[in-house]
Amino acid sequence: MAKYLNRCGISLEKLDDLSVIHVTGTHGKGSTCFYCESVLLSHGYNTGFYSSPHLLEVRERIRIGGKPLSKSAFSEHFWTVYDMLDGQKEDENDMPLYFPFLTILAFHIFLKSKIDVAIVEVGIGGEYDSTNVIRTPIAVGIAPISIDHTAILGATEESIAWHKGGIMKPGGVAFSVIQSEGILNVLEERSKERGCPLKILRKCLCTADVGSRIPVHVKETVATLAIALSEAIVKKRCDKDPNESRHFSLEMAIRSIENACWPGRYDIREIGNVRFFLDGAHTQISIKTTAEWFSGETKDSPHPKVLVFNLTGKRDSEVFLAELLICEFDVAIFIPNVGCEKDTADTANFKLTTETQLTLCVEYSEKWLGLQRRYGKKPSVVKVFPSFAKVLQFLGKTDRCDVLVTGSLYLVGAALSVLDPSLKGSLTDE
Repeated sequence: MAKYLNRCGISLEKLDDLSVIHVTGTHGKGSTCFYCESVLLSHGYNTGFYSSPHLLEVRERIRIGGKPLSKSAFSEHFWTVYDMLDGQKEDENDMPLYFPFLTILAFHIFLKSKIDVAIVEVGIGGEYDSTNVIRTPIAVGIAPISIDHTAILGATEESIAWHKGGIMKPGGVAFSVIQSEGILNVLEERSKERGCPLKILRKCLCTADVGSRIPVHVKETVATLAIALSEAIVKKRCDKDPNESRHFSLEMAIRSIENACWPGRYDIREIGNVRFFLDGAHTQISIKTTAEWFSGETKDSPHPKVLVFNLTGKRDSEVFLAELLICEFDVAIFIPNVGCEKDTADTANFKLTTETQLTLCVEYSEKWLGLQRRYGKKPSVVKVFPSFAKVLQFLGKTDRCDVLVTGSLYLVGAALSVLDPSLKGSLTDE
């Protein structure tokens, strides 16, 4: 990463000039970053935000001032960085891969845009993630940790925590939500090893009623983490500049989180005769939270409940589906991560063909019915469709219903590519 950054005219010393919030975790790290962005924007800061994955278009991953890059700006910066890297290759393979390239592109754009604060979400893990080229983060956040990406991070919570703790750096401060004892022990060891104080957030900072849209678990974890990280940044800037007039306001922070809505995360949309609930939960803990959220939102609804589901990354489908049984779905639909038959290049899956995904969807449907039998649940009507567009056709023939779309952010992206191709107007070229 350092080599490639240097080829783009970005020394590590220049990267040190960025005021950085660096966030890792198994689930909620993206939402933590999004809430940080909302809080800091409300305090008058110009933010840069790098996240992954995208829902519809790759340019969503790099935001300036709360907005995704325009197509023209993304294209201009992309070719500037690509040409610098390509022009200095030592051999044909001497180019960064997809995620490291986008990381370099984000840093290039942040420096060119002269932002006040860079909010950077780790891709996978931490210690060996390409974002960990950052040497001097002001604040580090560790969202809830659980078992995921075991082929890369190891099969135990402690191993995964070791990787996550790798983003702690001397001179910064780290914040973590409450974790299991084993995870906290590892994080404490990493904190001492890295010379970075670690603060465990045992008290909910998001104390106001942020409405039923945000589950209590999220309020107590990622919303609280975002407030602590944002406050650390504001205080650091005030300490460095006695004339800084932007002081941290907890009331303003909570209000900004209350008003924030990130597409595809606890996202409710009423379209025609259907009320859609979209959340890209992709870990066991997050799918449990999503199931509870959907159940709470629909407990007084007389309308049929419909599940639209898919998984990615060789996760254990039975574990995920078992958590969703509490929702008592009348219909369960399993589809590939495909919006319509001709998806754009930004949403197409080049790792798994649609046919392979459809085969997996049939397996998921069989496991779903098996779980319902095992736990004495009334069997759902089960469908397998090749795309979300086909799901809409099916739902159009029904009366009113409540539909939960979950299991993968890629699935949610596929759904939104049909329901809202501009992501509420944020994907424009202005």
